[in-house]
Amino acid sequence: MKKKTICALVTASLLIAALGGCTSADSSQSGGENGDEIKTAETAENTKTTSDVSVPTIRFAYNWTGTADPKNATYEKMIMDYVEEHKDSVNIVLETASGMDLQDKIKVDLAAGDLPDVFMYWGGESNLGSMVENGLLVDVDAYCAESKNISREQWDESTFLNSTLDGKEFMFPVESFKWFCIYNQALFDEYGLKIPATYDELKECNEVFQANGITTIDVGSKGGDYGHILYNEVLYQLDGGIEDTRDLTIDREFAVQATSDAAMYITQMRDLGMYPDDTIANGGGENAALLYTQSKAAMMMCAPWLFASISADVLDTTVIAPFPEMPDAAVSPTEFNMGAISEGLCITTEAFQDPAKKSAVIDFVDFLLSDEIFSALGKTATMPAKNITLDASELDPWMAKAIEYTNDLPTYQPLWFLMPTTDTATTYSDGLDEMFAGAIDDKEFIRKVQEAFDNAE
Repeated sequence: MKKKTICALVTASLLIAALGGCTSADSSQSGGENGDEIKTAETAENTKTTSDVSVPTIRFAYNWTGTADPKNATYEKMIMDYVEEHKDSVNIVLETASGMDLQDKIKVDLAAGDLPDVFMYWGGESNLGSMVENGLLVDVDAYCAESKNISREQWDESTFLNSTLDGKEFMFPVESFKWFCIYNQALFDEYGLKIPATYDELKECNEVFQANGITTIDVGSKGGDYGHILYNEVLYQLDGGIEDTRDLTIDREFAVQATSDAAMYITQMRDLGMYPDDTIANGGGENAALLYTQSKAAMMMCAPWLFASISADVLDTTVIAPFPEMPDAAVSPTEFNMGAISEGLCITTEAFQDPAKKSAVIDFVDFLLSDEIFSALGKTATMPAKNITLDASELDPWMAKAIEYTNDLPTYQPLWFLMPTTDTATTYSDGLDEMFAGAIDDKEFIRKVQEAFDNAE
């Protein structure tokens, strides 16, 4: 299955009322650990609501679970309320897996021929391809034809980009994201430094921070998270970094000059000691902002959901500014964003075509895709993918700042979403882990990923 993938993405428009009046507000984020604790065990027994065999059962798998992250807490409470309110008419079994563990769960379920009826997932051919090829997922138009409340016009067409295969869309976009660089101004002030605008200035700052036990860039890579974001931030500045990677699913040419040069810069920054000592431990998940929130790191790549991981006192001294410009940049870091649709909602064909549960599935999915859900998420430092109007006075202040900072620039998808197969995506992610950790150099990283592309079916 091949498709032309366009890298540029205009994420869903968030119509913000009186945004300017919101961005100067003090952050109300509290400190504490991230709530994405591992919860891979299914919770079916805890969510059964009735023993009446005539009541349909719907299995729903998701990863926004736990109470420490405001997004997760809000989302899960709304789901629990729905389950309770509808327990006499439908038995909804909730299956939770934290963070990227959901991907592992779905892969296991897919191999066992036991997919949940409805589940959160990620787009891209490497994630959806095999399920689409085997007719396991309902396409967006087919669902909308049966729903009285949901239509594709409620989303910008660009948000369906990474869930389009063979001319149809197989995932409803739920969360969009944009990445940006944040700096702890207090640390720069303490050591008499300016926020670096160029790579040379970044190296000068790094010398000072290293001498004082401060990590310059709080970035790790565990399963590619979130090292792939820094790699792409560098890549898209370079000549050909955007253009030469748009058609990876077609031409399978990963080893181009731009990807090689970006890998060279990543290893150079590693060798200069800019990263944490243990990039695996500080990769993705609950440790992604650990050093930054402890004021032990000066800067990091950030997405809105990470604000919940950063303590209020550090947010008070945080500023958003472009990542430093590389020496041979063809595109200024002030001229683009990086982002895409983070997660979306998939519905299985089997459940949708089951007369005994179809109506209940539609009612539940309509709820999950309702303005009520998206509006609530928008108040928790989450960028909703659906076109809705958000009142700036109700937004998390840092969410408002992020929207204002990223709103008017073109946005490009990270390469992870452009991988043609699961194997290439895995090799890419694993290769990033090894490169950030120092287990392989930039040339070996490029060789391994290109080899995976060459062997992709």
